[in-house]
Amino acid sequence: MNLYLNPNISTLLESIAEELDIPPALHEEAVLHHSDVGDWLGAPGSTLEKYTPEIYPQGSFRLGTVVRPIRKNGEFDIDLVCRISKTKDQTTQSDLKHLVGDRLKDRDDLEKRLEESRRCWRLNYEPRLHMDVLPCLQNPERVPNGILLTDRELHHWQSSNPIDYANWFHWQMKTAFDLKRQKLAMSMQAAVDDVPEWQVRTPLQRVVQVLKRHRDLSFKVDDPNVPASIIITTLAALAYRNQLDIQEALHAILSSMDGYIRCENGRWWIRNPAEPTENFADKWNEEPDRRKAFFGWLERARRDFSQGAEQKTLGDTATVLGKALGAEEVRRAVARLSVEGGTLVARPPVFKPLEAPPLASESHVQRPPWREDLTHSAKIKASTYTANKKTKLAALGDYAIAKNTNIRFQVSTGVKGVYTVKWQVVNTGQEAYVANQLRGDFYDSDGQQYRWERAGYGGTHWVQAFVIKDGVCIARTERKYVKVRC
Repeated sequence: MNLYLNPNISTLLESIAEELDIPPALHEEAVLHHSDVGDWLGAPGSTLEKYTPEIYPQGSFRLGTVVRPIRKNGEFDIDLVCRISKTKDQTTQSDLKHLVGDRLKDRDDLEKRLEESRRCWRLNYEPRLHMDVLPCLQNPERVPNGILLTDRELHHWQSSNPIDYANWFHWQMKTAFDLKRQKLAMSMQAAVDDVPEWQVRTPLQRVVQVLKRHRDLSFKVDDPNVPASIIITTLAALAYRNQLDIQEALHAILSSMDGYIRCENGRWWIRNPAEPTENFADKWNEEPDRRKAFFGWLERARRDFSQGAEQKTLGDTATVLGKALGAEEVRRAVARLSVEGGTLVARPPVFKPLEAPPLASESHVQRPPWREDLTHSAKIKASTYTANKKTKLAALGDYAIAKNTNIRFQVSTGVKGVYTVKWQVVNTGQEAYVANQLRGDFYDSDGQQYRWERAGYGGTHWVQAFVIKDGVCIARTERKYVKVRC
């Protein structure tokens, strides 16, 4: 594969990968859903409570390699593990599966979304995503993170280890990840720890996304020989050397990823780095067409990306990559590019906004009761969290958030000495009005400088903080608007 390290091509590839990613608002919605399901499965009084269920994401959602579905109306697929504290001597695959399924059916809104599949229970959150809940047990031979899976078509329990695999994958890109996170924190003027990990994308993650999309377009949707995502992801991670340039990473991965495939005693092997007995290429040995399809796809990927790198102009490169990765995605990626200071840069992707009702009447808003002498300044920032407040989602953005999202508002000010912060919380719109929850008055802080609120009603609402010292308001923030989808 030829390589021309052209920063313009790297910028284009990065922009294309961003177009393939899950939109931030939808990512937050997915986290809210899996947090909600997890809380329900393990809630006090649950039929599963005594088995201390542990629920966590696995697969591309955990790895940060989710790819937008090819079909216009396709859904994002989110995979969850539900690990139950039982042993395989205490249950059967069928009983375990129905133990989890019965608990999901105990809630009307979840039962309406529920359907059974071979290994898991699927919850359909139309029209944007679905969630697969996989019942499993701890694997006593691979503690603490190994699991045993249910599968109605197989007699023996199947083993896996999604946590250790994800840890291995992230270790393969740790240097690049830390640098990317630091850079993003600087651009956001935030502390590194305030940048959610899911917002960071390394060249390895981007290359995996690009290769998966190239794979998707190289095979028919129902082709049984399509290369598995876990094989592409594993070989890419093995070949990655923390390159910071996506084109350089792509070249290195495509050039050497097949070097990590082994043929031992006539059997093809791609070992699971987190589960050495698991062979990701096991089906290649029973169905040789799958192996041939993988190597055929790899040669095509090398040829397509080499041809893209050899083009003299950005337009010609975009034409070649459009055939390989999707003309519409590449068109949108190119549309976001511009030249600044002689360098090609990409604006952030523009996703179709999730709608919320506009700001409504504010006639119920109370006037501040304090005398004002604004001698100091104050700023307010906010971050969204899951309903149980355990998982931070992101900084509160301009897009509409889902109901039941928790929001942590925090004020920063240069005021010295003893002071208090009061918060004005204002709901607007029909839903809050019908529920008699328009509010508009003032509240104490939950801590010295922060307050928690929950998004309970569709509409556009706002929060404002007032810094009070000796009975006088000496600083106040601007309004922080919160858009909540109905």
